[in-house]
Amino acid sequence: MISFLKSLKRSFITIYRQYIHNCDTSQYDKRVIQLGCPLSVDPRLIQLDDYTRIQDDVKIISHNLPVKIKKYTAIASGCLIIPGTHIPTVGIPQFLSIAHINDSGTGITINEDCWIGAECVLLNKCEIGRGAVVGARSVVTKPIPPYAVVAGSPAKIIAVKFTIGQVLEHEKIIYPPNERMSERELKELYDKYYTGLRSIGTSDISDIDIVKLNNSRKEFGIKDYSKL
Repeated sequence: MISFLKSLKRSFITIYRQYIHNCDTSQYDKRVIQLGCPLSVDPRLIQLDDYTRIQDDVKIISHNLPVKIKKYTAIASGCLIIPGTHIPTVGIPQFLSIAHINDSGTGITINEDCWIGAECVLLNKCEIGRGAVVGARSVVTKPIPPYAVVAGSPAKIIAVKFTIGQVLEHEKIIYPPNERMSERELKELYDKYYTGLRSIGTSDISDIDIVKLNNSRKEFGIKDYSKL
């Protein structure tokens, strides 16, 4: 009976630490959508821009390194984000890695308008470029260029999100002029990474979906910069 009560106490402590104690989201704008209070790290290490969405059971594990998630980005259920790593050190057993001696890392940035699929793992040194798509259960260990579609373990580029023309159209709508990528930048990017790869995106939206989109823009206060 005593053993059972001790086990039950440990379970309550774990739940409290993971889902309640570190779940102070009062600093975030109301336009940040968090489902299931997923943060399992000191919220002061997390920068969430407006219009970001994090689904349930996302874990961000960091001792003292920042994670930045920029606007319009969505992170699906079950993802794991670890912005640092332990360096094996002579004389220090792995059990004492909790002392964080010789830890290494610079943090992780997920840029604007990214989609991180379900149960992905983002590890130290990775940065997700603007507009990138990371396929479900991928393991990302290095920087991903803008508008790449990646998948696998380790994640590799398998496609591109839009054509150059679609990117120009897309960014004209969702970003103000000073935040848009130029056609020249895009051509250099596509020549370097996406020659011969297919595009997965579309410009087609039905009349019914246009109404839904406009209603959603109004609900969250998201501008259509092409109409300003």
